[in-house]
Amino acid sequence: MTSAALTMEQEDRDGVRLIHVSGPLDSITHDQFRDYLDPLVAEPHARIVLDCEKLSYVNSRGLTLLARYQRMLSSSLAFFGVAGLNPRILKAIDLLGMGKLVRVYPGVDDALKAAARL
Repeated sequence: MTSAALTMEQEDRDGVRLIHVSGPLDSITHDQFRDYLDPLVAEPHARIVLDCEKLSYVNSRGLTLLARYQRMLSSSLAFFGVAGLNPRILKAIDLLGMGKLVRVYPGVDDALKAAARL
């Protein structure tokens, strides 16, 4: 586990909330991440893309939270996508069998295009 801070910044890209996530998503930052995302996910027909190019680490609680957001938004005709994960995090997702639970895109542009189709 690392002691670096988690930061999140958001911007609007043609009606899609693009959230740039940097640092670790671990036991220390889990509540901060959840408190930031919960209100956004609760919005009707939300379209959210997480830019995770600078996400350094995700523990199992963080992955479970991503899967929860995916499930919530998929069932409400909304969009949730995760883009730009590093190879170590992608490997963890694959090893845990979570690839079917979280929409993962190679890059932000890919995720934004998918969100625009909704």
